Amino acid sequence: MKTVIVDDRNSIREFIIQLLSNVENIEVVGEAENVEKGISLINSKKPDLILLDIQLPDGNGFEILEGLSYHDYKVIFVTSHEEFAIKAFKYSALDYVVKPIDPEVFYSSIEKAKSQFSANEQQLKIKSLIENLTGNRTSKKLVLNTQETVHVVNSDEITRCESDGSYTLVYFQDRKIMISRKLKDFEEMLTGLSFYRSHRSHLINLNFVDRYEKKDGGYIIMKDNASIPLSAAKKEEFFELLVAINS
Repeated sequence: MKTVIVDDRNSIREFIIQLLSNVENIEVVGEAENVEKGISLINSKKPDLILLDIQLPDGNGFEILEGLSYHDYKVIFVTSHEEFAIKAFKYSALDYVVKPIDPEVFYSSIEKAKSQFSANEQQLKIKSLIENLTGNRTSKKLVLNTQETVHVVNSDEITRCESDGSYTLVYFQDRKIMISRKLKDFEEMLTGLSFYRSHRSHLINLNFVDRYEKKDGGYIIMKDNASIPLSAAKKEEFFELLVAINS
């Protein structure tokens, strides 16, 4: 797997090369320290894998991806802890490694890049990432993988999510899909986008709430007539959010 490293710090590039020396079938074919050199290097070397820093002296890693004429690659972002960017990676199901680099996390990301997805799938994820970073903040594109399909959906199309062990059922108005991710992952991604964890097993889109029934201890009725439990400790907070989103 031909690999290019783009990072403005020589010490980081050297550390990554050292880590990669322990990985089979990886060949580092070039290094770059800024956007201009990164675009030129990637277009000429045509790597299978790019290890890409975000903050660069003349711009950022996203500008490199947008400026490439070559697209048959996979990418792992290597970044400082920037919550907004990291959340964008999660929306788009893209892999990232936070600095300072943890070797165990790094090797795990490399193995996934070698085996678990195609370059075409990666391009779909990158397109979603760019849209999320440059588009509006009220709805995000999510890339959801099943065993057979890669779904690209708008967050505001999701009506609710329901835990099923290590899986999550993601509901839309006309269908549902099972995703091999825990409900907590969806809560982290979607909280702040009109979603609310009403119960340990349920995350709901407040825009699809129809009413609250007081009988039998109280429960939420969604617009698709689904009955969703509401934890007693969360009732006050739920009603405050419901008022805020409809005001």
